[in-house]
Amino acid sequence: MRPADFAKLTWLELKLFVREPMAVGFTLAYPVVVMFVIAGVFNNYHQGFRGAGGAEYYVVSNIAVVLGAVGVIALPSHVASYFERGIMRRFRASSVPVSAVILAQTVVCFLAAIAATAVLLLVARPVYVYHVPQLLPGVVLGFVVGLAALLALGLLVAALFPTAGAAQSVGLILFFPMYLISGAGPPLSVLPSTMQHVADFNPLNYAVRALQDPWFGYGITATNLIVLAAITIVCGSGAALVFRRR
Repeated sequence: MRPADFAKLTWLELKLFVREPMAVGFTLAYPVVVMFVIAGVFNNYHQGFRGAGGAEYYVVSNIAVVLGAVGVIALPSHVASYFERGIMRRFRASSVPVSAVILAQTVVCFLAAIAATAVLLLVARPVYVYHVPQLLPGVVLGFVVGLAALLALGLLVAALFPTAGAAQSVGLILFFPMYLISGAGPPLSVLPSTMQHVADFNPLNYAVRALQDPWFGYGITATNLIVLAAITIVCGSGAALVFRRR
């Protein structure tokens, strides 16, 4: 597929994305609302937040909530709806590869996540004090790898549940438990030990830490990136296999 044609396809997907209230709401509005609620509660606390103030901790961790909302809620229902309504079949009949369509949607998700992160940081600035990242390249790397992992998980959901309603429902069912035991909701230190162990299997937990570690000056933690990369490979390969068979 020619670059110019791919650019047109991506522009089309971007226009379709902004017309979906659920996708836009969860990507732009939900992380901001949650940040204000939880950061407001813990704003004056300075213990149990990895050396940062409560507000700063939640400003950064809610960037990961943006990644989760884009990957697990916005993308699966959109991809599944294309299969359910026969749009993918029409693309194939027009010699447009399914892989190109999904790649264009992935690019749109990255753009949406960047825009939502910018909105989150801008609206937080007048209310809460947070510092600039101490290791910006590490934050960018955590952002990219974390979003890739969550998008791959979302594609696997879309592959296994090929109707928009089912994919959206499963995405929501996955998202809220992931959020609650990721450190982006209640602090992990206040959760029961069983839930803390469950958090070790939560992709969003690793995305939170992949952003926080370099932001707060703890460096780039290889474990977080390796786990997220493994999730990307496993879920992405599984989704590709199912899509190919379909």
